[in-house]
Amino acid sequence: MAVDLNDLGERDRRWLNIRRALEQNGLQGLLVLSDSQLERRGSIRYVANNVDGTKLTWHYVLFSLKGGPIAINVRGGWIEDRRTLPIRGGWVPESEPYAPVIADIIRELNIEKGNIGIEGDFMPLPVYQMLVKELPEATFKPSNIVHELKRVKSPAEIKLVEKGVEMMDKAYEACIEFARTGVTWNDITSEICRTLYHWGAEDIGGYPMSRATGIIKQGDSYHFYPEAQGPGGYWIQMGRLISFGEPDKDLRAAWELNMKAKEKGAEKLKPGYTSSDIMRAINDTIKGSKYTEAPRSSGHGIGLDVLEKPFVLSDDEIVFEPNMVVTIHPELLPRVIDFEANADMFVVTEDNPRKLSEITSEIKIIP
Repeated sequence: MAVDLNDLGERDRRWLNIRRALEQNGLQGLLVLSDSQLERRGSIRYVANNVDGTKLTWHYVLFSLKGGPIAINVRGGWIEDRRTLPIRGGWVPESEPYAPVIADIIRELNIEKGNIGIEGDFMPLPVYQMLVKELPEATFKPSNIVHELKRVKSPAEIKLVEKGVEMMDKAYEACIEFARTGVTWNDITSEICRTLYHWGAEDIGGYPMSRATGIIKQGDSYHFYPEAQGPGGYWIQMGRLISFGEPDKDLRAAWELNMKAKEKGAEKLKPGYTSSDIMRAINDTIKGSKYTEAPRSSGHGIGLDVLEKPFVLSDDEIVFEPNMVVTIHPELLPRVIDFEANADMFVVTEDNPRKLSEITSEIKIIP
C-alpha cells in the first residue's frame, strides 16, 4: 500500500516543492539515493511513491528543474524506471556500474556543468568517485531538500499515519490478551510481530523488543516498544509497560514520572514553539527527582523515516508547524533497566497537539 498512485495532486505537490527548493538553493539537479538502512529509505519513497524496489542500496532518482524525474533501479510508483543493469550476485555486491548510467542521465538533462545536490546519508564511494571522474565540470553538493520537505505532512500522509497507529494499537491489544506468566519473552515478541504483519506492517525494526527464551514469572515486566513501518511506509512508534503482578514501587515511580514528563513536553508541541521548549519542559519535570536530564533526544519527527526533523534536543530551534508528526519519549538517567521510555506520536495542529494512539499510558498489570 502507498499513497494512491492516481493521486497526482500529491505527486505534483511534492515535485513542485522539490523544484522550488532547487531554485532557492542554486541547484540545477538533485540526485536522491536510497540509504539502504531500514529506517532511512524514506527519501526515495517520498519522491517515487513505490512500494517495492527500495530495499537495497542502489536506487536513485534524478530531478532537474525541467522535465520529469528519472529513476534507476526503482520498481513501480510515479517515475519512469531506467533500470539497465542487473544486480550481480556473490558476496560483494557491485555498485560501480550505476555511476555511468547516472552520468548519462545527467548529460541527457543538460546539467553536467551545473550544481547538483546529493540527497542521502550513504552513497557508495565508488559511485561518487566515478561520477566526479565522468563529470569533471559538475559540482556535487550535499543536500537536505527532501528531508526538509518531509517534516510537514499532507492530509494524505496523515491518513496513512493514522492507519499505522490503528495497527499499533491492535498489536498492543493482542499483546495484552496473549501476555501471561509461563510463556517466554520471545513468545510475546513473536505475537506482537505476527499481529503487526497481519494488520499491514511492511517492516519491523528500530528499538529491539525483549528477546529471550527465559520464562516470564510474577514480578517481571515487559516493555512494549516496537517500531513498525505501517501502511504506505510510514513508521509508527509507541512505548508502554506491562507488569506481571504489582510492579516494584521504584519502577512505578519512574514510569509515572516519565508519563508526566511526556505530558508536559507535549504541552509545548504547538506552532511557534521549538523542540528546545519541549526539552526544557521535560527537564523541569524531572528536576528534584533522582534522575538527571537526558543528554540526547527525547523525541523526534517521524514519517517515512523513523528519525526525521525536528529532533527534540535542547539546541534544536526548528519551529513547529501544523501537520508535523512528532513522537515524544522522555528518557531518564540513570536509565531505568526495565524500560527505555514511554512513547507517543502527536500531530501538531493550530491549537493543542493531537495524540494519535487510543491506548492510555498507565502501566498495564497482568494478574
